[in-house]
Amino acid sequence: MRAGNPSARTAPAPLQALALLCVLLLAGAVSPDAGDVPAEGPDDGMPVLRRAAEAADEVAYSAVREVTGEDGESDLLVRVVNRPGDGIALLPLEGAEDALVVRDSSLQALDDSLLSTLEDVYAVRDAGRDELGGRNAHLVEALRADGTAAGRFWVDAGTGVLLGSSVYGERGERVLGFRTTGLEMGDEHWPDHASGDEPWGDVLTGGEREELREQGWVLPERLAWNLCLVDARSTSYGDQRVIHAVYSDGLSQVSVFIQRGRLDTGSPAVLRNGYLGTGTGGSGVTPQHDTIPGGDTGRYHSVWQADGFVFTVLADAPAGLASSAVTALPGPEDSGFWSRVRRGMARLGFL
Repeated sequence: MRAGNPSARTAPAPLQALALLCVLLLAGAVSPDAGDVPAEGPDDGMPVLRRAAEAADEVAYSAVREVTGEDGESDLLVRVVNRPGDGIALLPLEGAEDALVVRDSSLQALDDSLLSTLEDVYAVRDAGRDELGGRNAHLVEALRADGTAAGRFWVDAGTGVLLGSSVYGERGERVLGFRTTGLEMGDEHWPDHASGDEPWGDVLTGGEREELREQGWVLPERLAWNLCLVDARSTSYGDQRVIHAVYSDGLSQVSVFIQRGRLDTGSPAVLRNGYLGTGTGGSGVTPQHDTIPGGDTGRYHSVWQADGFVFTVLADAPAGLASSAVTALPGPEDSGFWSRVRRGMARLGFL
C-alpha cells in the first residue's frame, strides 16, 4: 500500500480510541486539577480539632443534634447524651421509642485516623471565632489546594465539644452536616433502659488484611489519593464472610461491603443488617454501577458483582468522591475492555 493512500495514515477506530485514552491519562497525570492534589498549609486548626477529639472522651454532655442535608433542612432530630466510657445514647425527642446506646462511635467523632487523613489531604485552617447554636465557637476550615472549602467544623470555645460540621462539594454546594443546640453539661438525660449497639465485627489488623488480599479479596489501603482506609472489620453472615471497609478523606466516609457470591437475579438486591445478602447462581448486575443514584450530592448506594465477589458501596459524600470510590473497585462482570476504557475516560471528565 502506497504512502500516499489515505487509508495508510489512518489507524483503526479502536486503536485511535486507545491512543486518545493514553494521551488523556498522560495529560491528567501531568496537569491534575488544583483540587486533586493534597493541600499545603500550616494546619493551625488541628489543635482545635484534637481538643474536640479529647472532649468526646472526657466531657459528659447532652444536646439536641440536627442532621442536615444539602438544602440545609433537617433530615433527623435526636437528643444525644455523651457519657465517657459508656458511649453515646441516642434518644427520640418525642414518643416512647427505646433509646440506642452506641458504644463503638469512633467514626462518628474525630478519632486519630480521621484527623490524620484530614491533615494529609487538606490544609486545616483556624478561621477564628464564630457562633453556632447560641454558643461561641472556634471555626476550623478544611481547604483544598485551590483554596476552596471542603469542610468546616465548629468547636465550642468553652468545653471543646464539637458543635457542628459541614461538607461542601467542589462547586461550593453544601452536601451534608450536623449542628448542635441546647448543649448541657452532665449526663442527666442518660436513659435508664436502652438497647446496645455492639461493634460491627472484629477489627482486621494489617497482617490479616494482607492475608485476605493474597486470597483474592480486594481491600486496598487507598481507593483514591484522597480516600484512605480508616477502619476494616470482618464478620459472618450465615456461612459467608463479610468485610466492611471504611474509607475517608477526613470529612466524608465511604463504606465498602465485600463478600463472596453472586447477586440473586430472582429478587432485587436488598440490604440486610448493613450488608448485602447474595443468592446462589445469578448472573445479573444491578444497573446502578456507573450512575450511582442520589443526584449530584448526598447519599449513595451502588451494588454489583465482579470476580466472584459482591461489592456494596454506601456513601455520605460529594458526588465526585463517591464516584471515585466506585470506579476504583473492580467493574461489573459484564463490562468488557471498552466499557472499562469508557469508565476511565469518564473519571477524567471527558465523557
